[in-house]
Parts: sequence; C-alpha cells; structure tokens
Amino acid sequence: MLLTNVEVKPSPIEGMGVFAARPFRAGQRIRRVNIVREITDGAPIREDAGERIEHCGYPDGKVVLWGFPDRHVNHRCDPNAYGLYDGSDIYVVARRDIAAGEEITFDYNVNTSGGSSWPCNCGAERCCGESVGEFFTLPKEHQREYRPLLANWFVRRYHHQHQVEALDAEL
Repeated sequence: MLLTNVEVKPSPIEGMGVFAARPFRAGQRIRRVNIVREITDGAPIREDAGERIEHCGYPDGKVVLWGFPDRHVNHRCDPNAYGLYDGSDIYVVARRDIAAGEEITFDYNVNTSGGSSWPCNCGAERCCGESVGEFFTLPKEHQREYRPLLANWFVRRYHHQHQVEALDAEL
C-alpha cells in the first residue's frame, strides 16, 4: 500500500507507530482509516490470521478491524489526533498542528465504554498511568477537553446522555 501522508516505523511508545510524513493543521483530515472488515458473531476475530481485538475500532456500536497502517496508531494521554466517524468512513483528524516526523496518536478512551484497562507507556507529561477503557473514568479535565470529540452515536448507544449533560453543565 502506497502511503503518502504517513509512514510506519518503530515507536518509542509501543511497537510500531504511525508518523506524519508531512505537516498537518489542526482539524485537517490526515487519512481515511483502512477498514478490513466488520467483526461479528458469524465472523469473529481470527487470531490465527494475526487479527487482534486491539486493532479494532467501534463506530456506532459496530466492531471493525483496522488494517495497515491505521492499526499502528498508538495511544497517548495527550494525543495529537482523533478518529472521526462520518456514518460510513472513519478518518484520522489532527487535534492540533502536527509536524512532519511526529508520531500520530489517539487517546483510546475517547468514545469508549466498558473496555479493558492496561498500563500506559505513552510518556506524556499528563500520563494517567493506565488506559482505563472508559471515557467517564478519565480525569475530569480530560473529559472536559475531549467533550467536543464525543460522537453522537457513543452518547446515544451507551445511554450516556445524562453524564454528558452533567459534563456540559461544568463547562
């Protein structure tokens, strides 16, 4: 696969990472996520084929397997990008300006409910020490900062309207 906007190489965070091959402005779409397929009861994760749940996204309650290079976007507690689902595709979007050569990262806890937790290695100054797998257990300052990134499907599907209204009242 020809990559023009990003490159994959070893990451100081974890394994391989996705790095900007050129600068991006805040709000700019970096790329459309390569979705391999939807994961269902009839078509589960195939670990024997190298598929891992860690390489999945969850737009609108679906489970989709991310392909190369997107499955290599690492978690960071102070990310420079986020995933935007437009109803049919997922895009990697810059949260802030990103320099060429900078690793592109997400906070995996945005639009997440009921996920598993694991130790975090991100090295960010504001690292929480673990990725908690649940948006509403993040520190309040992170919730307030990420509020504009919460997707309507996340609020609706997981019945978080009351929690979002309480968060909005604090802003």
